[in-house]
Amino acid sequence: MAPANTTRPGSAPQVLQLLIAEDNPDDLALTLRELAKSELNLQIVTVSTRPKFVEILNSRPIDIVLSDFRMVDWTGIDALTEIIKFGADIPLILVTGTLGDLKAVECMKLGITDYVLKHQLARLPMAILRAREEQALRQAQRQAADALRESEAHYRTLVENAPDAIVVLDVDQGCFIDCNNNALRLFRLDREYLLTRGPGELSPAFQPDGRHSIVATQLWAERASSNENTNFEWVHRNSMGVDVPCEVRVVPLKFPDRQIVRCSILDITERKRAEEEVRDSEARYRDLVNNANYGIYWVSPDGTLLDANPALVRMLDYDSIESLLAIGDIGVLFCDPTLRGQILASDGAADRTDVTVDWKRSDGKIITVRLIGRRARDPRRKTECAEVIVEEITERLALEKQVRQAQKFEAIGQLAGGIAHDFNNMIGAILGWAELGMDETDADARLHRHFDKVRHQAIRAAALTRQLLAFARRQILEPRDINLNQDVTETLSLLEKVLGSNIEIKTNLTPNLPVIRADPTQIEQVIMNLCINARDAMPEGGQLFIETGEVVLDEQQLAAQAHAKPGRYAMLAVTDTGTGMDAGTLDRIFEPFFTTKDIGKGTGLGLATVYGIVRQHGGFLHVYSELNVGTTFRMYLPLTVTAGKIEDLSEDVQPVRGGSELILIAEDHEGLRDLARETLEGLGYSVITANDGEAAVREFENHCDQIDLLLFDVVLPKMNGPKAYASISRLKPDIPVIFATGYSADISLLQEAQHQGLMVLQKPYDPRDLARRIRDTLDLQPARARHQ
Repeated sequence: MAPANTTRPGSAPQVLQLLIAEDNPDDLALTLRELAKSELNLQIVTVSTRPKFVEILNSRPIDIVLSDFRMVDWTGIDALTEIIKFGADIPLILVTGTLGDLKAVECMKLGITDYVLKHQLARLPMAILRAREEQALRQAQRQAADALRESEAHYRTLVENAPDAIVVLDVDQGCFIDCNNNALRLFRLDREYLLTRGPGELSPAFQPDGRHSIVATQLWAERASSNENTNFEWVHRNSMGVDVPCEVRVVPLKFPDRQIVRCSILDITERKRAEEEVRDSEARYRDLVNNANYGIYWVSPDGTLLDANPALVRMLDYDSIESLLAIGDIGVLFCDPTLRGQILASDGAADRTDVTVDWKRSDGKIITVRLIGRRARDPRRKTECAEVIVEEITERLALEKQVRQAQKFEAIGQLAGGIAHDFNNMIGAILGWAELGMDETDADARLHRHFDKVRHQAIRAAALTRQLLAFARRQILEPRDINLNQDVTETLSLLEKVLGSNIEIKTNLTPNLPVIRADPTQIEQVIMNLCINARDAMPEGGQLFIETGEVVLDEQQLAAQAHAKPGRYAMLAVTDTGTGMDAGTLDRIFEPFFTTKDIGKGTGLGLATVYGIVRQHGGFLHVYSELNVGTTFRMYLPLTVTAGKIEDLSEDVQPVRGGSELILIAEDHEGLRDLARETLEGLGYSVITANDGEAAVREFENHCDQIDLLLFDVVLPKMNGPKAYASISRLKPDIPVIFATGYSADISLLQEAQHQGLMVLQKPYDPRDLARRIRDTLDLQPARARHQ
């Protein structure tokens, strides 16, 4: 183990590793207290037995040992013996109650560094410091002796094994008096011959700087003799007549009556060759610049374009570098000429600049570029300039804009979806009570007509909430394998009168188009909204083109669509020859309640609905528009992996049937809860209600054997519907359930229920739909005794 180093001046206080051997707790406490009062930076380990002492000594570095003289079964002399066995120079200081002079002398002879009486513990810090100083002195003495013994051998070893050729020159006599083997190899001479020659004789007559070799040798030797460390390049000539470029370092050696210098000579033939290669690499650098994908140009401080690479020429649509340089002032490229001066000023003031600006190409097209510049030097003109790397970021900024727009729509969608979710419950109650009112009044009665008007307005309100939920991507989808061509054909047949006779409809539907997995009602809504939007853009009439197709899109083509994945897509394009839109309108067309129509002529939800439906189906939209030319909306929906059978969507027209079973309803909205109870009781059912999940579980526990079916809202206070059903299922596993929801975010709570094939009723529902679902679910259960 190496002894610890002493603290260097100006450095942080060194932590001394202190090992204390003491078996008397009171004496140990006194020692530790005295050490704590000192300014010594100590890390202390204490032991009381010899085995533990040996273990610590072997397991960690120790700088100082304090030991009691007499301990149970061992002594301080035993501690010294263990230190000697360990083979380390660790000072040991005895801390003892009494120690006579003779015993003290005997201990010192054995190797004890010092001793401190226990009633004089105040001198313990000083004893530790003195022990450390003596230890450092011993180390220095050993090191000096070792260095003295090994210096000559080391010197000879270093000289012989040095990578340089080393010679010792007697300046007065002008010849070498010693050398290493590398010097013999450098000059290709034997030792006897080399030691009779001087540097001037082993060099060409003149050095590359024009000075005579003998004169130059004398000059460098005199400078070295005056204690100047001299480093210079030299050309030696070996015995084969080959000139060897070298780097020479001359250092004076101290001799009392002679001028002696040592010369380290490094063969720099390879360095010279490397420098030549560097010059060649500059040519290769030019090739790299010319073949780079980024544009690069060099510009003078006054804005004159000095040079450019081919990538910049292509980026700006010029014919050649010469035609680009012919523009002269770089400011010609800037859409905002004032930015030219600011950028040139920043290039001159800072080591590096990074700005984004708009440039004009030679064909007039505007592109956005990122300019990364640094100060440089024109090697041909020997003047200051700026080197600028140009990255076109037009597409990237467009993608970032889409991401920001998507984030904005997401925030608006969350708000709209939350409002629509709450309205859904209220509208469902209004619609249901209106339905019940109509059922309980004569068709010719005035009150019946009033209920019918309430019902009609509720249906319109429900449609509005569905549009909001569609934009927010919170509606419940019922996806099926559908044929997009068939949907287009059927929707157009319904829209012919709505679109008007002054609009000519043309279709180009790709035959055998693969099916898509989508909600047919929602896709029909998209087609209708796009066609009606096109009609409104052509108030004087025009042409409406509808096209379908199959496309395969890769990552590059989807670069501007952050959420789309590469693959096969079904495409629907709706093009009109109407008024078109400007850039400001295009940025906002998918926002809910944004419309360019007159007040009262549009809700501003049509395109917002389209946007939400397409996004919820995993697709995306692309819009292109020109003022007074027209607009094209392209919808892309992912194709299904395998085609399935297109399902029959015919409506259920079976009559409403009642029953006598007991039904537990859990619904937190009072209006819907009362509506469901009224509807079912009117059909003969018995009903128990609860306004939260925990109450529903308690009611079931009280009527476990009598309840035949559960009607639970998905989102309930205290415990949601699926959790409440899970608790009830543990009591009665075969109990049937219908979950009611109008918000797609609830579907995550229904994943397990969906896997089990449980019934889901979409809000807002009318009383007839509720009654049919209840009866159908009950009829699917095994025959059993019913409540009468």
